Amino acid sequence: THGSNVQLDPVEAVLEVGLKDLWFPVCPSGSVKDNPVSLRRLGYKIALWRDDTGQVHALEDHCPHRGAPLSLGVILGDRIACPYHGVEVRHDGTVMRVPGSPGCKLEGSRPTRRFHTAESNGAIFLFNASNPALDEAPALRLPEQLTSPEWSSFLCYTEWGGDYRYVL
Repeated sequence: THGSNVQLDPVEAVLEVGLKDLWFPVCPSGSVKDNPVSLRRLGYKIALWRDDTGQVHALEDHCPHRGAPLSLGVILGDRIACPYHGVEVRHDGTVMRVPGSPGCKLEGSRPTRRFHTAESNGAIFLFNASNPALDEAPALRLPEQLTSPEWSSFLCYTEWGGDYRYVL
């Protein structure tokens, strides 16, 4: 067959980016402390950080201005400032300021993918939304084995240098 006629396996396409509109645990809570963290999850490179209240925020780790990793930037509460030109992106993906170019058309736009976050049982969860402009995610609902005092639980975390299906 010719290169342009190669069919992608639909199952492979789904496994590459995770099932949509579900919550996924992505790391232990203790992984996100004082500085932004970059993780590859759900087919994206994602920047996670905590604001002044300890709330975790997550955006695609890519500045909409010149593409630098936001995870190398400076935390400004619910915003993160890109390390390259200081572009400030709010937790919902909205560009708040472009310091080097006031009035730039990026200001006020929402070009950065936002990931809704929740924290429970010592883990940070991200919602893998099919709609990147989703304003509110459904509540994280965990099974009773993780929420009821009748059960005990602990978090075990490791990173494998390979496809998760080989680990399974």
